[in-house]
Amino acid sequence: GIEVLHHLPGVGQNLRDHPQVRLTWEVKDDYEHLKDGSKRGATVAIRYTAEGSELHNDMMVHHTATVPERFYMTDGEDMYKGVGMSACLYLQIGSGELLLRSSDPQVQPHLNYNYFKEEEDLRRMRECVRLCAEVGDGTSYEEIVTRRIQPTEQELKDNDLLDLWILKNATTSHHISGTCKMGLESDPMAVVDQYGNVHGFENLRLADASIMHDCVRANTNVPTMMIGEKIAEFIKQGK
Repeated sequence: GIEVLHHLPGVGQNLRDHPQVRLTWEVKDDYEHLKDGSKRGATVAIRYTAEGSELHNDMMVHHTATVPERFYMTDGEDMYKGVGMSACLYLQIGSGELLLRSSDPQVQPHLNYNYFKEEEDLRRMRECVRLCAEVGDGTSYEEIVTRRIQPTEQELKDNDLLDLWILKNATTSHHISGTCKMGLESDPMAVVDQYGNVHGFENLRLADASIMHDCVRANTNVPTMMIGEKIAEFIKQGK
């Protein structure tokens, strides 16, 4: 086991991310000039608030000009199967956890994302997937696509089938954060104070995305850089 120096139950809890699923469409032959890499096409995105949601700008949709048939499976000809549209949950209600499996830092920890354990998260994702399908099947895309590959029409029309498709295909946006969240020492789930100091320790700080209370509704790279720069200032100031 791992020796406990100070009990902080919030360590590894509150794991947040931006789960996403990707819809794909097969393209017409004259679109496949993209295979030689001469034109990558633009990537565009929108943020919006899901219908009936109490969370502002909680969803995002982005289009990509070339996608594999299966998300993140990018070897060979499959890389250029068609065009895609990703439905992204940008402010989830549920959270997961990160658990250490060894005291060896080289051993990969266990990540339990707990995607869509909350019904409201799943409901909003269903709505987003259907919105993407409506756009991709519409007149704006008819000059370049021949058919939708996934999800199928049967899956789109049935909530239970669509839920299964979402759970099967959901993947990370690589925006994992929140597992050592900032908060008052009186909060049993808080790990660091406003200066990044770990509660119960001296000269131990965290300065990365783990101290976020929740996942920001954007990419986490720039906010994480800001956190590092700000905490570096705190160290210089002796805070």
